[in-house]
This record gives sequence, C-alpha cells and structure tokens, in this order.
Amino acid sequence: MKTVTDREDHTMASEDARRAATADIAAHASTGPVRPVPGTLLPDLFGAAAAARADATALVAPDATYTYGELHARVQRLARRLLAEGVGAEDLVAVLLPRTADSVVALLAVLTAGATYVPVDSGYPEKRIAGMLADARPRLLLTARDLSARLAPDVPALCLDDPGSAAATDALPSGPVGDAERTRPLTPHDAAYVLFTSGSTGRPKGVVVEHRSLMNLLASHRELFFGPATRHIGRERLCVAHTAAQSFDAAWDPVLWLFDGHELHLVDDTVRKDPSLLVRHITEHRVDVVETTPTLAEQLDRSGLFTTGLPHRLGVLALGGEAIGPAQWDRLRALPNLLALNLYGPSECTVDAFVAPLAEYPSPTIGRVPVLNTRAYVLDERGRPCAAGETGELHLAGAGVARGYHGRPDLTAERFVTDPLGPDGARMYRTGDLVKQSPDGTLVFVGRADGQVKLRGQRLELGEVEQALLGNARVAHCAVLLHGETSGTQHLVAYVVGDDCVPEELRAYAAESLAAYMVPSVVIVLDALPLSPNGKLDRLALPAPDFGARAGGGREPRTPGEKLLCRLFVDILGIGDADGAGPEDDFFQRGGDSMGAIRLVAAAREEGLTLRLQDVFDHRTAEALAAFVADQL
Repeated sequence: MKTVTDREDHTMASEDARRAATADIAAHASTGPVRPVPGTLLPDLFGAAAAARADATALVAPDATYTYGELHARVQRLARRLLAEGVGAEDLVAVLLPRTADSVVALLAVLTAGATYVPVDSGYPEKRIAGMLADARPRLLLTARDLSARLAPDVPALCLDDPGSAAATDALPSGPVGDAERTRPLTPHDAAYVLFTSGSTGRPKGVVVEHRSLMNLLASHRELFFGPATRHIGRERLCVAHTAAQSFDAAWDPVLWLFDGHELHLVDDTVRKDPSLLVRHITEHRVDVVETTPTLAEQLDRSGLFTTGLPHRLGVLALGGEAIGPAQWDRLRALPNLLALNLYGPSECTVDAFVAPLAEYPSPTIGRVPVLNTRAYVLDERGRPCAAGETGELHLAGAGVARGYHGRPDLTAERFVTDPLGPDGARMYRTGDLVKQSPDGTLVFVGRADGQVKLRGQRLELGEVEQALLGNARVAHCAVLLHGETSGTQHLVAYVVGDDCVPEELRAYAAESLAAYMVPSVVIVLDALPLSPNGKLDRLALPAPDFGARAGGGREPRTPGEKLLCRLFVDILGIGDADGAGPEDDFFQRGGDSMGAIRLVAAAREEGLTLRLQDVFDHRTAEALAAFVADQL
C-alpha cells in the first residue's frame, strides 16, 4: 500500500518531468518577435486611413472605383443597415456575392457592425453552398438577386442590388459607426470571420478567427511584408492586386493593405484565372504587388510577367498556399529588382505564420523566425521536440491561433491542444505539416502527416517522393498519387511540370535517392497542375492514367475549325505528331486540366476565336468547340 509520502514523491517526480519536458520544448522552439498586440480595432484603423487619404483611390473593382472617402461612406451606411436588421456581436453574416465592389464593402461593413464575416464563394456548387449555410446558421445573408433566386437560401437575405433595398441603405448616415450604435462594444476577442475549409470527412469546417488575431497579422505585415515592399519599390502608397478567391484565407492579405492606405485592385474572375490577361492587367494598371500560388506564378512567368522591356515591371511577388519547388525558387531569387516572399501559414493560424524572403535562403524553406507573437515547435508523435534534421509535425502557438472550429468542439479539441509555453488556457495548433529543422532553425517542408500511404505492405510519404523529383532541375512542380487503392493492382503515379521532362529519365533520377518501392511506376508530364478555385493543387482533377489504352482512332478533322482546334489540342496537351488529336477526342481525357483549358482559351484568342473557360468545360471536343464558334469562323 502506497503512503501519502509515496504519492507526494510520485507527484513531485511527475511535476519535475513535466518541467523538464517544457524546458526541452522551449529550448527547441522558434519564437517570433514579441510585440504588444495593437489595441486599435480594425474598423477604427480603416476610419483613420480613410480620414488621412479621403481623396486617394482605395478600391478599383470590375464595376466601380472608389476613393477612401467614398468607400468609407458606403461601408458605414451598410453597417448601419446591418444593425437595423438586428445584426450584433458574434452574429454570423454570410456574404455570397460576385466579384464586385460590393463584396469588399460588405466585408468591411460586417466588421464595422461588430458582426462576424462569413465568405461564401458564388462559384461553389449549390449543394456545397447550402451545406455551408446550414452549418454556419448565419443571422443574415448578403447577396445579389440572381444568386438569391437561383439558390433560394433558407436564411434571411438582403440583396444589395435590389433598387429599393439599395435606396434605403443609401439614405442612412455615412459618419463613423461607434460602439453606441452596436449591440455592445466591439472587443479584440470578438470573432472577426469564419472561414470554411475542406474537411477530411467531406464536410467543410469553419475556422473562427478573432479580431485580435487579424490585428496581430496586420502589425506583423507592417513589419515583415508591407514595410519591406514599400522600401523596395520606393513609394509610400502601392498598387496591390487581389487575385485570390474571396473565400480563401489568403484573400485577407490584399485587403489588409487598405488599412494602411494603399490602392487595392479587385481583379475580375476572368482576368485572374487567365495568366495572359492577368499579366496585361498588371502591366497596364502598373500593379506593384501580387500574391498568388506557386503554380499560378509559374503560369504568369510563362506568360511573360518578368519579360525584359515591359513598360511596367512587378516589384513584389508573394507566394503561398503550397510549397515552392527548387527550380522556381532559384528562378525567382535570380530575377533583378523583384522582392519575392514565401508566405506560410494554415487558416487556423490567421493566414500567415512565416514570411520568408527568398533572397535570404538558398533553397526552399518555410523560414526561420515566425511572425510577430508566434511560436513554432517541431514535435514527434509523443510530443517531444525533434532534433535537427529529424522530421516532425509543426505546431504553432501565439496570437494568431484561431478560436477553433465553428460548432465542432470535438474537432477543435483534436487539433487545438495545450500550449506548453503559453499562459493557462493557451493552445497551439497541430498543423499536420511535416517539417525538418536545420541547426540554424530554418524549417523545410517535407509533406503532410496525412499524406502517408501503404504500397505493397510498405508505408511511404507521398511528399517524400514529390521532394525527390523536385530535386531535378527540370521539374518545376510535382504531385504524386497512389492510383488503384481499391483494386488489386496499385501504381504510384507522379505528375510533373517542367521543361524537357522525360518520364523514364525522371524515374531513373528518383531511383537514385528512393527505395525501389517508392519509385513511381509512371511519370506523367503535364503543361500545368490543375488548380482548385483557391489556386491550390486540385489532386482530384489530376488525370487518371490509362495503362492500357493508346491514343489514336476516330475520324480525321474535316472543317477548318476542327483542324485549327485539333492543332491547338496537340500544342496544349503536348501530344506527339504520331498520335495527334482527333475532333472527337475529349480534351480532359487526353490529359487536359483547368490550367490547360486556360492556355487553350488564350491560344484560341491568338487565332481570333473568343472562348471562355467555361466553354471548354461545356464543349470538350474539337468537334463540339468548332460547332460552338462556327459563327466566328
């Protein structure tokens, strides 16, 4: 039988072990600069920016251009309309609007009213939109008449383009909204937004981010992003392009420039998805700053964004959302007069947790020091710090950590765990990202913790295979999937993008550093990796390999339109002359993807044909497309 003394000794020993473990984690942690989180709330910051630059251009949207004074007035009127509708603190307001000036006005108005902004992408399938609204249970939906009529949402809706509703809003005062008008005073711990991200179960989960976290991100960007950008370009006010989907967490980065008095360009959906049109927009509007994904940046590069002799050169390129390959890293580092930044961070940690200037690192990295008031730990499966060079899961703690998942306490408890170095109640977020930490603290992304698969009895990380292929200078982008998981035969398939990539040579290259079972059975070369609406790699859209079928067959093209489009199919898809492309061949079944479709639209435009991206998805063969554009021929 244990005595009281025995129990006390055991408790003391356990406490000593806990302290030792905490000290070990502290010794290995990467800590960002510690600064007081600004106390000025976002609506007040925007009001100050508007007062200081009332006549300066604030927003250039596809349908309207506003000065700071005009934008601020519209935001205050709509905020008062929301308050009149009964919207208050912690009430969710969903915004389902096309990419117009009203979408930015709505975002700022929701924050100003003290409510919680919930962006919903109007391009999502109707079933997904309905599911998100059912999960969010918003107090109000801000939308447009056509979207409301098509979707018939089961929540109260305010259509901003309804003439009567717009007139009522325009009649409201345009002075600053204060706490006296809100349902209660706005505080830093109130929820600023709920952002829905994909879930492993297929049900999107809503990340709840508080005002204090956005305020910390703004303070950090002023020091690590906005400040270096303005000094690099040599001007106090910059022109910033907003190219992200508005339901993507990276959409906050360009919006935050408004709080510092810069000019924001909300780029049209058609333009932002077409690399050639986007390059033209950047050049004609003299855009200084663009933030995008590495995959789309590669397309912009190929479309001439960095061509010498352009009347305007981009000054700052920020990349995020996915890992940058070595070839692209080297290319961007070598470009003169370009400030290139790698932004890393999950939605659960308020967009960005690291900002790494490419010029300071010789090879791809997440970075060395986190953003302001942020701590990073690399821990093994038992929660112990990993030694330099060992692979572990990245955990993030500090001011940017989100409140959790909306209405999902079980999932919140699973991913948001106790922070050993924080005050009582503080939590850290398990990112699921596997990284290695070098002796100097630099973090290198390895892959996803959930990217592990089993092949012929052996476990392997898909990210490790991808990194091996990316080590080849010819490979710009790579994705690896295991096909045939439900059948008797499984194949590891690599999809690569790059110049002069030869599949068999790449397999031999991979065999030099990977175990035999980790070498892909097939390497498929693509013009571009497919993207989701958020600009990230869309793994589900990667073409399934057909190990038995051969190209060819079918009739020959008959009309001039079919001949032209078949030639464009061959050029875009990289099909050999011996195989060719027939008028009945499906563009996507022959290896096409969303980025290939974008290139097809651009190539057709050069031939005098006007196509939209959706036309390629609706008319997938040269025969169907030729019939569709027959009047243009």
